[in-house]
Amino acid sequence: MTPSPDSVDPTRSKASNDNMRIVIVVCAALFFGVLNSSGVTVILPEMSAAFSVSTGQLSWVMSGYLLTYGLAIPFYGRLADKHGARPLFLLGIVLFSFGSVACLFAPSFETLLGARVLQALGGAAFPGLGMAIASRAYPAERRGIVLGGISATIGIGSAVGPLVAGVISDLVHWRAMFGISAFVILVFPLAWRTLSRDDERAEGSMDVVGGVFMAFGITGLLFAISQSSQTAWSDSAVLTALGVGAAGLIGLVLRQRTSSDPFIPNELVINIRYIRLVTLAFLAAAVNLAALIGFPLMLATQNGLDTLHIGLVMLPGAIATAVFGVLAGRLVDRVGPRLPTRLGGAIMLGTMIALSLFSGESVTTMAILAGLLGSGFALLNTPIAAIVSVMVRPVTLASALSINTMMFFIGGSIGAALFSSIVTANVDALSAWNPLYSGSAINYSDAFTILAIGVAFALALVAPLPTKKMVDIEKAQQAEVGNWTPDCTVPWSPELEEFCPETT
Repeated sequence: MTPSPDSVDPTRSKASNDNMRIVIVVCAALFFGVLNSSGVTVILPEMSAAFSVSTGQLSWVMSGYLLTYGLAIPFYGRLADKHGARPLFLLGIVLFSFGSVACLFAPSFETLLGARVLQALGGAAFPGLGMAIASRAYPAERRGIVLGGISATIGIGSAVGPLVAGVISDLVHWRAMFGISAFVILVFPLAWRTLSRDDERAEGSMDVVGGVFMAFGITGLLFAISQSSQTAWSDSAVLTALGVGAAGLIGLVLRQRTSSDPFIPNELVINIRYIRLVTLAFLAAAVNLAALIGFPLMLATQNGLDTLHIGLVMLPGAIATAVFGVLAGRLVDRVGPRLPTRLGGAIMLGTMIALSLFSGESVTTMAILAGLLGSGFALLNTPIAAIVSVMVRPVTLASALSINTMMFFIGGSIGAALFSSIVTANVDALSAWNPLYSGSAINYSDAFTILAIGVAFALALVAPLPTKKMVDIEKAQQAEVGNWTPDCTVPWSPELEEFCPETT
């Protein structure tokens, strides 16, 4: 029998509305952040002309942003474990908005770079903390669809950013792109009223020394990647950055072994399943971002398209990412993560193989493949955050999701640099690595062939992901043991052996 309107619990209805507002806040902030990040690449030539700077100097508009962004993400996560995600997310909105306004009115190139750093400091709060806030607002059985919507938002922002930037630049001015980003401040009042305070906090103080080691590791690695695309891996600056990065990562490992409360919670480090998931996120992002960068480059150099038409060709990818992101979330809630990730990985593998066969072909073919790429990536990537939100304790959820986001970000940076390096190195190649390719865009075919190998590795990590039954057992185990200790210390049921073969 359908309950009458008078029988509906008003408290439950209000909670449901509040949770929906939380998702709206998170998605809105993420959309502005991703739109800005992906759209800025289109207006770089106009910045160069406006400030009369070289290509090397101009690269710091993106490199400075990416370095700061990658560095701030894990710090936000760890601080949120200790002090709650709400104040940090609100701070991120303010910093990103102020940074956007500063970019809009920047009188010099140096001021613009400083404003971009401020933008990155704010925007880094959105992905990991946003997913943590949304995950806490919903029960585990509904997180798939919620995180699917968030993933779809990220995909849409990434895909439509270049199109929006191209249109705004043509109709108004390149600075107007930053003016649009500043509108994120309109989200602040709703975020202030809606975002809840975290009830569970991690004990102890933050390991600043471990955080500094991680900062050096990330900064060195990302700087080397960024510079290598401009010079070469043998360049002294690149080699120095790699040395700094390696030293930072070694220091972080040693600190993890000696600190009683390390920067990365030990329960995440020893959780083999979590390590698999962040590795999967790394590979998925490496392939997807490299392809998203490769598509516009190929369309411009091989098909002779301008910015506006490139954006239109990429539009099916944005639409597919949104639709299949939500679909993947529903599938995770209903049948578990195994089916959507396997399907998404297979679609991405087929798309990469097709791109290695048809690089430089018709615009229609490229639009179809862009749509397949968006759908495959959404199906493969969306379930990762949903699984993470189930397998870790609430007090480490922000760190777990932020580190996952950081690995996604690093993977994307490495994939993009690798793609660019192959395209540059093989520009004069006479034959493609794929023996079936017969077109003229040999360097792009070679780059997409390497991406296909990356997807194959990702599919190997997908194999042990759980079914719906396994996830349900995991939830019951957590509820039964209360203060849950992850991985192989819990008396797992036999049904979970495939998902956790390391159990002793």
